[in-house]
Amino acid sequence: MPHVHRRHLLFAGLMIAGTGAPVATAQEAPAAPAASAPLPAPTLPGAVTEGVLPAGPFDSPPTAVPPAGTCTCGNRHGLSRWRWHRTQCKQYLQEHFLGYAEEFNEWPLGESLYAHGRTQVANGLAARMVFYHYDFVDGTSQLNLRGCDKLAAVAATLPTTFFPVVVERTPTEPGLDQSRRLTLLTQLAQGTFPVPAERVVIGPRIANGMTGVESLVIYQRQLGNLSSGGSIGGGAAGGFVGGGSGFDAGGLSGSAVTSVGR
Repeated sequence: MPHVHRRHLLFAGLMIAGTGAPVATAQEAPAAPAASAPLPAPTLPGAVTEGVLPAGPFDSPPTAVPPAGTCTCGNRHGLSRWRWHRTQCKQYLQEHFLGYAEEFNEWPLGESLYAHGRTQVANGLAARMVFYHYDFVDGTSQLNLRGCDKLAAVAATLPTTFFPVVVERTPTEPGLDQSRRLTLLTQLAQGTFPVPAERVVIGPRIANGMTGVESLVIYQRQLGNLSSGGSIGGGAAGGFVGGGSGFDAGGLSGSAVTSVGR
């Protein structure tokens, strides 16, 4: 019995000693560090132009600026190039309506308006140099009273203008216009300013006046407006525009006569 008890104690001691002992592991030599790649040599910047900084790593490539007077269409092709050239190309716009700054001459203030008015005056003066049918006695080459007055005004204007004297042609009476032209040449030759024969011509009237029927209608309307005190018509038109009871024998309107009477 004591012998068995010792055997159990010995076995228990061996088990305890076996579990508490550390396990021996094989030790390996540490690996040598890998050799690092060599660093690139630093690059020095080139010569820097004064006022221009060198391009950085995130800068976009410089855009080529076209010289003055060249097309700005760039690398566009086909329809996009045509549309750009028609709407945006500086050279196209300058050639067609923008013009060039070095060729721009600004007009003085009011010059364009004055030129327009001067043209109107010149056209009116040329129309006053025309002798119409009603400036002559009907069917003859003799000037009537109105024609004589016009001839005096035209003779005073001839030294200051270059417009020709025009005799209205008479297609229904052949030869009458030529006879009237000779009459004007004879009358103008008596003046102090010499008038060559080439300056008195035969041609159509320059200014187209109104017909007799049109003049009668306008004159009757003017008389109606005068008698009604300025109203255009009866009803709603007379209410908006105004009007009165006409004029009396003294030339006063109806409203004025009423206020004076009061």
